[in-house]
Amino acid sequence: MKYLDIESLRNLNSRLSFPTSSGDRHVLGRVESYSCKVAGADKKLYRLLEQKHQEDLEEAKGLSPEQSSLTNTFSPFGPLTQSASRKTLFYLLATLNASFPDYDFSSVPADRFTKEPSPDSAIKSINNTLVNVGSPATLRVVRMWDSIDEIINIDECSVYSYTPDDESNHYEDENPVWSFNYSSSTRTSSASCFSPAAASAT
Repeated sequence: MKYLDIESLRNLNSRLSFPTSSGDRHVLGRVESYSCKVAGADKKLYRLLEQKHQEDLEEAKGLSPEQSSLTNTFSPFGPLTQSASRKTLFYLLATLNASFPDYDFSSVPADRFTKEPSPDSAIKSINNTLVNVGSPATLRVVRMWDSIDEIINIDECSVYSYTPDDESNHYEDENPVWSFNYSSSTRTSSASCFSPAAASAT
C-alpha cells in the first residue's frame, strides 16, 4: 500500500489530538489515505493469504458434506471462495500493516471485520464520539467529512470496522478507555483507495 500525503488530512489530523472536555483523558485520532499500489511486502501478504485459502480447501476435502458446509467461510466481504472477497480482506490487512507498522495483522481472520450498514452509520458513530469527548469544532471548523469526501467520495464507499482480539490489539500498550478503527474502500476504473480512521482515548 502506498501512503498518500494529503495536506487536507494533515490539517485534519492536527485537530484530532486533543484533551477531553473533562481534562483527564487525551484523544489520539488520525485519518490516512492509501492507494492500492501493491508493494513488495503486500505481494508477500497476498501470497500468504492465497496459500492459506488453498490449505483450507484441501482440509475441507476430507470432511463430510455437513462439516464442509460449516467451513464454507462467509465473511463481511462475501464468501471467501470468491477471489474478490479475499482481495478485499487482503487490502484491509495491508492497510492495517501500513498504518501500524509496529504490528503484524497478517493472521487476522475475516470475522474481526464488520461491514457497516452504510457510510452514514459510521459517520454518525464517529460524530457522536467526537461530540461526547468535547471536540465538536473538529466537525465544524475543519469540515472533516468534506475533507474526506473530496478524497474518497464517501457515498461510493464500503465501510468496515475492525475489532481486534486481546492478542492483536494495537492499542493495548496504551491502555485506552476506548478505541475504534474504520476503513473505507472505494474503486474507480483507474484507482482504488483505502482510508483508515482510528482513534483512542488514553
